[in-house]
Amino acid sequence: MSKNKIIFSALLLFLSQTLHAANDELLFATAPTHSAEETTKLYTPIINFLSAKTGKKFKLDIPTNFIQYSKNIQDNKYDMAFDGPHLVAWRMESHQHMPIVRLPDQIKIVIAAREDSPLSSMEDLQYGVRVCAFVPPNLLTMSMLSYFSSPAKQPEIIRVQGFKNLMTCLKTKKGDAAVLRDKLWDKANKDGLTKGLKLIAKPSRGYPGRTFSVGPKIDPALRDKITNLLLSDEGRKAMGPLLERFKKKNAIKADPAEYEGLAELIRSVWGFQ
Repeated sequence: MSKNKIIFSALLLFLSQTLHAANDELLFATAPTHSAEETTKLYTPIINFLSAKTGKKFKLDIPTNFIQYSKNIQDNKYDMAFDGPHLVAWRMESHQHMPIVRLPDQIKIVIAAREDSPLSSMEDLQYGVRVCAFVPPNLLTMSMLSYFSSPAKQPEIIRVQGFKNLMTCLKTKKGDAAVLRDKLWDKANKDGLTKGLKLIAKPSRGYPGRTFSVGPKIDPALRDKITNLLLSDEGRKAMGPLLERFKKKNAIKADPAEYEGLAELIRSVWGFQ
């Protein structure tokens, strides 16, 4: 065999092994709501735990923003993800993902305005009223928008990041109202941070907490194993930093029925139609 043929054969073998390794990797990601440093700190123990216990190679992907994250979701890039129930529901319909484990809370929204505001209900937000909110496809924002029957009636979103900035946006009159999570409003109210503000809407509908879901590359047997691992004592320890960050003592098994219809919340966002 000539020298060139030997080099070519070696290159083919290398490429084959590299491709095989890539195909064996299970890519995990989460909504980019934390810095890359904090994301690494929160999720590395989990993927290391799953890699060690399943014999599969889990790899953490950290998208830089929601645009990149949304595109990767739409392209079915992720084998496992941890994010909001509306994103889980969309992947269930579009890419055969299954929810397996979630945080044990119910997510509800409230709408706040300044005490001197004439706004007094959700209906008053129609036709371009300025609402301080997180960037779509955030669940709180999409939940609020779902109460309006057409895009023409929807309020104008004043995009901010972080709960404190929502409050600042409202108090400094950049927006006429703000959409918040009920528990964060209750805590802020208890801490005396809602002075000069009022609630104008408190919808009763709740949504499942952030959820781990897996895609079709993970077969049912491995899916069950991952579920049991995350719910075990060892799994709770691996999830320790994450549970502490979200102020939870444990996670619970997810019920797919809880996610039915929630994909509708994200239909209006580009790429999720």
